[in-house]
Amino acid sequence: LNSTRYRGESMEIIIAGFPPETTEDEIKEALETYGVTTCKVTILKSNDPSRYTATVEVDTDETGCRVLAEKINGTVWKGKKLRANYFLPHGS
Repeated sequence: LNSTRYRGESMEIIIAGFPPETTEDEIKEALETYGVTTCKVTILKSNDPSRYTATVEVDTDETGCRVLAEKINGTVWKGKKLRANYFLPHGS
């Protein structure tokens, strides 16, 4: 597989496992400690607060996105173990 750089497009990371009272700004600030520029954070709520997820657009290429997701995955933040994954944008 080729490592493709997506110019002008953000990559997305999905983060789950955070406490339900977490705000989008708190997630953004936490990710900035990893040195990444977040473009947009959207918390997707469900009827079950333990299933809340956040979609995070980050200004990086595929490799940077993968490394960031690996760093976040399994990290304990605010007493909760986070899960993270990334995916490629569709289309160009």
